[in-house]
Amino acid sequence: MNRKTWISLLLAAVFLCSLFPASAEEIPAEDTWFCLLCGSETGGDACPFCGVIREAWDCASCGTRNLSDACRSCGLGRTDSLRQRAFSPEPLRAYPALRFLAKQGDPEAMCALADYYTRGLLAPQDPEQAVALCTQACDEGYAPASLQLGKMYDAGTGVEKDPFRAMEYFQRAADLGIPEAYWYLGSYYEEGIAVSRDYQKAREMFTKGGESGDPDCWMSLAYSYASGKGMERDFATALTWYEKAAEGGSAMACDYLGWLYMTGDMVPADTEKGLEYYRKAAALGNARSMMALGYAYLKGQGVEADPSAALSWYEQAAIAGRTDALHFIAELKNN
Repeated sequence: MNRKTWISLLLAAVFLCSLFPASAEEIPAEDTWFCLLCGSETGGDACPFCGVIREAWDCASCGTRNLSDACRSCGLGRTDSLRQRAFSPEPLRAYPALRFLAKQGDPEAMCALADYYTRGLLAPQDPEQAVALCTQACDEGYAPASLQLGKMYDAGTGVEKDPFRAMEYFQRAADLGIPEAYWYLGSYYEEGIAVSRDYQKAREMFTKGGESGDPDCWMSLAYSYASGKGMERDFATALTWYEKAAEGGSAMACDYLGWLYMTGDMVPADTEKGLEYYRKAAALGNARSMMALGYAYLKGQGVEADPSAALSWYEQAAIAGRTDALHFIAELKNN
């Protein structure tokens, strides 16, 4: 079967599944199974959507179709093959395996599948089902599920917004060793959400997360020192934390450092260094830095004026969600 036919069958299966979504409360009959090609839940001896027979699977390593527990061509085990597919960055490849593994009780697969239901990706959008999957994974002690549930209660995704429940889950995730959870806890203390505002406690949380390598915590520590919330301002220390966050992959930190060096705020002005940080931030997906680079090339700010380069950066910013870039794109195309 060629790739075009395979994708067409997958999309057809997804469409049919969207017409008959399974609710979180439904318990599949004992004779139903998940097709490992298109991800459909079905019955009988073959999938009515794509024709693959029950329990057939394609090896993630060599592509051979098998019915046994190990690939007859390369020897890769069925479970290992499914896990390789399940956590592939390609949704069409991952979704069928995720459904199967989640049904088998794999907590990592449950959380990954929950994201598909939250976004409506290759499945009907079903935030409640996402919450149910994460709750089951959390009950089994899977630490990332606690963080995921905290975010859901924080945002009100699939559940009624509840900062108190969110904080409980964030604390549980932190206790289980998830560095990112400390950022949420610190933010709650900093903003006085679900607890009394306490800048010292916030810094304590950010420090713990930072010690575990979370760049958002480094960013928040930098902001604490720069703003002087609950302490004296210390720009030198703030700059150290901003740089550490940028080195750790924080797009926001790279963007902010770009702005600092371009404007000369808190540091000596250095256009070349500012543009370097903007480029790093843009590479990490920061739309504001893309806008800034578009402006730099439009006005010749630290670089030779180049309308075509400016247009390219504004177009990237628009794709990343900056609707204000459309005005500049129209002007550049009309000139």
